[in-house]
Amino acid sequence: MSHNNYPIPAVSLRWLYVDFNSYFASVEQQLRPELRGKPIAVVAVETDYTCAIAASYEARALGVKTGTPIYEAKRLCPGLICVLARHERYVEFHHRLIEEIERHIPVTAVCSIDEVACRLMDNEISVERSTEIAQSIKNGIAKHIGPYMRCSIGIAPNRYCQRRSKSTSVGRNENASVSGAVGIVV
Repeated sequence: MSHNNYPIPAVSLRWLYVDFNSYFASVEQQLRPELRGKPIAVVAVETDYTCAIAASYEARALGVKTGTPIYEAKRLCPGLICVLARHERYVEFHHRLIEEIERHIPVTAVCSIDEVACRLMDNEISVERSTEIAQSIKNGIAKHIGPYMRCSIGIAPNRYCQRRSKSTSVGRNENASVSGAVGIVV
């Protein structure tokens, strides 16, 4: 992939932000192969009167998202599989993921169970090098943790912009502009 299409001055890239997508549902699909490729919602209790605390990619494609009441989620997605949350497993995967990320770059801040921020050093701020680090993180996670642990990685001048660039870009390896600031999503 050519990085010549990124009109971002290297000095502006200072933060790399890793956000795990559909985190609880992804952990369940990683641990339980029979759930892979199927629409699932992770729930706190087994009742139709609770909300999804996470939805798999397959469920999200059908309109189920975090906070959707399960009775509504089942209407949107008749084949929905509800999985009881296993928080101890999510914490275990969190620690494994942090360890894997730190093989590539130090973690500066743990923002939540599924989000971390990493400060880029001066020798890592070029578009080419920061994108290479992001891709090596993704490859390491797929190889050492599992292919169902997917993430988006935003790279930008500050933590706010790199988080916003991740959330506003529609694809991967794209530039995103946020109020005049720029970023990359890998």
